Amino acid sequence: MKHILLVFFFLVPLAASAQDDWSWQQALLQLTDVEDAESLSWEETCEMLDALEAQPLDINATTREQLEVLPFLSDQQVEDIMAYRHRHGELQTLGELLMIPSLDYERRRLLQCFVYVGHQPKEPPFPRLDSLLRWGKHELTFSGRLPFYRRKGDDNGYLGYPYKHTLRYQFHYGTRVKFGLLGAQDAGEPFFAEGNNSGYDHYAWYLMLSRLGPIETLAVGQYRLSFGMGLVMNGGFSFGKLATLQNLGRSNTLIRPNSSRMEDGYLQGAAVTLGIKDYGLQITGYASCRPLDATLNSNGTAATLLTDGYHRTPAEVLKKHNLTQTDAGLHLAYRHGGLRLGATAAYVHLSRELRPNTSAIYRHYYPAGTDFFNASLDYRYTSHRLSLNGETAIDGSGALATVNALSYQPSGTFSIMALQRFYSYRYAALHARSFAEGGRVQNESGLYLGVTWQPRRRLQLQAYTDYAWFAFPKYQVSQSSFAWDNLLSVTYTARDWTLTGRYRLHIRQRDADDKKTLVNRTEHRARFAFAYSVLPALTLHTQADFSCTDYNNRDFGYMVSERLSYTLRSMKLDAGFGYFHTDSYDARLYLYERAPRYQFTFPMFYGEGIRYWLMAQGTIASRLVLTAKLGITNYFDRATIGTDRQLIDHSSMTDLDLQLTYKF
Repeated sequence: MKHILLVFFFLVPLAASAQDDWSWQQALLQLTDVEDAESLSWEETCEMLDALEAQPLDINATTREQLEVLPFLSDQQVEDIMAYRHRHGELQTLGELLMIPSLDYERRRLLQCFVYVGHQPKEPPFPRLDSLLRWGKHELTFSGRLPFYRRKGDDNGYLGYPYKHTLRYQFHYGTRVKFGLLGAQDAGEPFFAEGNNSGYDHYAWYLMLSRLGPIETLAVGQYRLSFGMGLVMNGGFSFGKLATLQNLGRSNTLIRPNSSRMEDGYLQGAAVTLGIKDYGLQITGYASCRPLDATLNSNGTAATLLTDGYHRTPAEVLKKHNLTQTDAGLHLAYRHGGLRLGATAAYVHLSRELRPNTSAIYRHYYPAGTDFFNASLDYRYTSHRLSLNGETAIDGSGALATVNALSYQPSGTFSIMALQRFYSYRYAALHARSFAEGGRVQNESGLYLGVTWQPRRRLQLQAYTDYAWFAFPKYQVSQSSFAWDNLLSVTYTARDWTLTGRYRLHIRQRDADDKKTLVNRTEHRARFAFAYSVLPALTLHTQADFSCTDYNNRDFGYMVSERLSYTLRSMKLDAGFGYFHTDSYDARLYLYERAPRYQFTFPMFYGEGIRYWLMAQGTIASRLVLTAKLGITNYFDRATIGTDRQLIDHSSMTDLDLQLTYKF
């Protein structure tokens, strides 16, 4: 430990000036809940926002579609921003956002992280090559994690060394031209060894052009698509319940580059959106061909499609890229004022037949076959007070899925929304991702009601209730069942401090021991948080989390934590400490931690122990940004951590994250 601290504090003085304050991560945390923390798509969202923070939008030149990329804005808020700009012309400062009533404090704070005020009287022509080379911005980032412990697999099982690292290059010329290349390596994966001759285990690259004549967007390489409410295609962010209340169920239609370490949800090929402005039409077409990992049956068919991207052992390497997925599709959209109508058709072909093991009844209607077709109609209507949006889709067998949302804002201080969904247990769509209690766009119907009320200028109340019914058996549930989810959140914001309280009650049915009857699994979660700016340079955040689950046993858990951020002249420091104590894994708790850019840290804890971390960031020689984070977890109730090849023969674990970014 002594040597670790010496290494860390040697790096800290190299930080010559503070750069980024990560304020958007803290603000966005107010819009999340546990289901978002457990979602890989939330990590993709944070990576996307990190990239956008580095390449902000000119609020005076941005399009409606570009604003819709931001997941925390509702349809009404996007419409109000565009209407304000239309009525009053260019914004002179971001302080003018106060004049848009639908933008509350958190939205204004978040928005200011991703936009700036530019003054461009007309759209400039598409840049020439010499302009790109002269005025384009480059960013090269290397990130690595050094574990100061050994896993069982590091000594016996894993083909590579225990270090995780990423190399990322990005180029952009405003929002008109973007190019990126990423190489990612997970701990334990071979690097230029054990048959891996290409170096990094995973590569991602993209070229994206915008506003090139009739071409609104052109993406080549790896990209992600989102249409409508995600019933056919959604490679973007998740639709968590609290986030849905924040953005009032907004739908999306967008193409964005894939710059993520995640090996799931992206397409590889080309996609283009053409705009016919005189008629309010948009046409998006795409084609893709990419390899996938899969577990194979003895007859050569695919049992499961894998998305974790791990290739650390010979068995995992055998599953790498053993089938090919080909995609093609078309999306048509018509927009007039606040009305938008869309239609999507998508086709997927797998080079091996997908044949899941259906011996367990809950897998009986899992997607199967080699060819999949989905089509949908989506709609959206936005006025000053009212927003309606939804999508209805069918698959190749005629199975139906539909989701529809209504939100109403009678004033700038009160809004209410309702969301209904029905997903047939026979519906199959490989790229679907939408609002769901069960995690899949299949076998679910339900109704969600949410309200946001600001009775006083500094006081905000939010609440939702969501009831879901599952007609067909699910995992650990052998018959029809239900789930009921409720949340209440209260936030009070003063000049220098913010007080937040949140309570969640989640009831899900599970099989009893006799496998013939159902019992309720009841989960209570509560959080109290207090953030205070002691000085302009010092911010403290105190938080207490509680959990109680009642299933076979009644298990309790709690965690108290403290975070602080301090800026001293030319250096920024962030630190955190937490003590946790839970009776079991079911009562687990999550703690948000600040992390280097392009990383999302929301670790989970159970048992008894402490977690503490320290991070510093700054620049060297004006263009070189250095970030170092030391994180330590000590458990008091066990002698080992993890299981199988991830087993650590010690009660504590220490990691050092390093990131070096060169901007030129």
